[in-house]
Amino acid sequence: MTAAPAETEAEFGRLTSAGVAKFREKIGLDWAYDRWTTWNEEATRDGIRHYAFGFGDDNPLYVDPGHGARSRWGGIIAPPGFLEGAGLTPAIPRRPEDRGRGKGALSGVHMFWAGDHTRYFNPVREGDRLWVRRFYVDIQEKESRFGGTSAVSVRRRVYWNDRGELIAIWDADFVHTERDAAAKRNTAKIATPQHIYTSDELLVVDEHYARETVRGAEPRYVEDVEVGEAFEPRYRGPLITGDVIAWLQGNGRSEIYPYRLGYQNRQRMGGFYSRNGDGAWDSAMRVHWDDGYAQSVGARRAYDYGMLRNAWMMQVITDWMGDDAVLVAVDDRITGFNVLGDLTRLTGTVAAIDTTGEWPEVVCEVQCTNQLDENTARGTLRVRLPSRERGLPAFPAPPADHGLLEGMAEPTEGPWAR
Repeated sequence: MTAAPAETEAEFGRLTSAGVAKFREKIGLDWAYDRWTTWNEEATRDGIRHYAFGFGDDNPLYVDPGHGARSRWGGIIAPPGFLEGAGLTPAIPRRPEDRGRGKGALSGVHMFWAGDHTRYFNPVREGDRLWVRRFYVDIQEKESRFGGTSAVSVRRRVYWNDRGELIAIWDADFVHTERDAAAKRNTAKIATPQHIYTSDELLVVDEHYARETVRGAEPRYVEDVEVGEAFEPRYRGPLITGDVIAWLQGNGRSEIYPYRLGYQNRQRMGGFYSRNGDGAWDSAMRVHWDDGYAQSVGARRAYDYGMLRNAWMMQVITDWMGDDAVLVAVDDRITGFNVLGDLTRLTGTVAAIDTTGEWPEVVCEVQCTNQLDENTARGTLRVRLPSRERGLPAFPAPPADHGLLEGMAEPTEGPWAR
């Protein structure tokens, strides 16, 4: 589709067909991670531990060097979601006609992380230097429960290490909505009073925390798993601002910089910033700690990051499957806001055992439900468990035609390029 001329672009904060057409110019164009925007250029021991602790995971395979050394991996590996804040983009030749492609499209239109479709081909090991290519592959207009007329874009990231091994291909879905439309559509929900927890309710949550277990070095064999088997329910919350801070300490966000660096960031991506209630410049990320701003986009209060619930759902499975298993695929959908004060209950079952491929894959379904009995996320995760008959599972073979590992050179543009 030919992009709409710049003079027909909608005003700031409006979602129109012209804006979507302009955004479509970005498809296939690398959106590079440099040393300004990546959180972990390398999978260090500290970086892996900080990420795991950031969403409440103390699995010894991620945080205990001795335990990792005794495992099949020979050392610490990272939780699967570690990639979200990791990797540099190599120097990629730019065509003159690509300069400015899609710039300013849908500026001021809010974006929600809406889901993930990830395929894993290798683990991230301690010491791995990580590379990534990131680009949009699609955007479509549609109706959204988040805010009426909307658009859904798909951003692909392809990760590999210095050895040239493909680690994962990760597609993320984003819903684009107008802030005013979303707020008006969700007026009733915004007015819903927040639940105040009793001591007895918090005791129940603590009892569940005390019962959580990590399978660890004890193998869970595929022959012992039955369809319909339920995972032990887990609780996360009630969500507090400190939980959001802990997540940011581990996962990072390039949009949040202070002082001179904050000023420099505003020069790079001014449409991401607006004046807060005090009149100061602040990023759109404040939906995660500023109740008033979050309500302007249709949430009851400030809310978590979709990737935090993605990490919780994966933790249910990685704790259950044990050190010898491999998580090979995750498909999840964020279906609602998880706001400050909400209590999330994670439940799930073994939905199927797929024996059609090279190795049996256990298909697991996991759901997130809040204290109002609203579903806020759900996921389908596929696991390869060890077998008494066949031994240890391997990751799936990477696709031979992805064509994205060329060019391992250092980045030559952006802050701190060598």
